[in-house]
Amino acid sequence: RLPAIEYEPEDVVRWVDQNGWISYRGRRRKIGKAFRGTPVALRPTQIDGRLDIFFCHQKLASLDLTEQTELKPVHNVPERVSTMSPV
Repeated sequence: RLPAIEYEPEDVVRWVDQNGWISYRGRRRKIGKAFRGTPVALRPTQIDGRLDIFFCHQKLASLDLTEQTELKPVHNVPERVSTMSPV
């Protein structure tokens, strides 16, 4: 078993979901399925609105909060499950 992953108190920590994604302030970023169930740290950079994403000490990616790629809320969801649904 690996030791617990710890980040600095000022880091923003997000857990990678089962599909390899994280979300932060309405943005989603693919990290990779290899990191499923693990925490990653988001750290501000010298560029305003940009964060670097780290696993332990290794930089994995960046997230630009100035991009216009916000998640849109879903409004028209049927109240009943469709008969085509596998659920």
